[in-house]
Amino acid sequence: MYWLADTRQPLADWQRIAEAERPDWTDAERDVFWTAAAHQWLQALAKGLGPDYHVLSSERFLLLTSLEPAQAQPFLRFCETARRWVVRNLGPLAHPIGGGKHVCLMFAEDDQYYDYIAHYYPEGGEYALSAGMFVNAGYGHFALCEGDADTMQPTIAHELTHALLGHLRIPTWLNEGIAVNTEHSLFPRLADPRAALYSPLEIARKHAAFWTPEHIQEFWSGAAFHRTDDGNLLSYDLAKKIVGLAAREHDAFVAFVLSADRDDGGQAAAEHLGYPVHHLVEAVLGDGQWAPDPRLWSSMPATPRLQN
Repeated sequence: MYWLADTRQPLADWQRIAEAERPDWTDAERDVFWTAAAHQWLQALAKGLGPDYHVLSSERFLLLTSLEPAQAQPFLRFCETARRWVVRNLGPLAHPIGGGKHVCLMFAEDDQYYDYIAHYYPEGGEYALSAGMFVNAGYGHFALCEGDADTMQPTIAHELTHALLGHLRIPTWLNEGIAVNTEHSLFPRLADPRAALYSPLEIARKHAAFWTPEHIQEFWSGAAFHRTDDGNLLSYDLAKKIVGLAAREHDAFVAFVLSADRDDGGQAAAEHLGYPVHHLVEAVLGDGQWAPDPRLWSSMPATPRLQN
């Protein structure tokens, strides 16, 4: 194993580890190699977190947790079931098996969770509160705070969607929109307007008050999803709505996602949809200067490789 220097917790140097991968390996051999490397990393992380932490395994998951095995096994069984659901939902968009088991870090304490994900934020940066994060860096994995099943299960579905899309260079808005819609398809109660923080009329008013030509560039670049104000909630809501609109034509949407690139917000790939991506925003927000302009994104704060 190789380790990154100057980190508070053991973080593997996945770039150096990848140098040992052989081009003639089969998918199964690659899967074994990366699973073994991930397991070794998690053992070191467990040791650093304290004696209550250990690593458990199932068919497609490695779990770092402080739960006793009898308590953790139902969680792992749900992860396996959720993975089958999400793979069926994503179809050809899902990452094929071959890069190691999914890794889930379940932290017993909020402070441990936030201390861990801080490794992937710019020094001194602020970040919104969350129940879970997918870290799309090195060996993609997701972290979450231990909680009850009603809280953790939708989070797992959401973060698993990110994990299964991790091989694609899609824009953040597209990634988050697919994840929220997948989560809601598996847990319809979450899509019930009565369960929302704001009524449909209130959220529409908030959209109208917040979005400007400047803020919409944060949406396309992905920066808005890491805001600590209403811009965070509104970005997720807008992504959910415009992905839902785009996905109505299934075959065109799949082709769009497979071609979409984060560097231009999905503009070039929109040829598969048959209309520019900003037309999706117009359908929700009305007329405005909503087109992506990547020339403006370099002046925005660096976007961490995290999805929540």
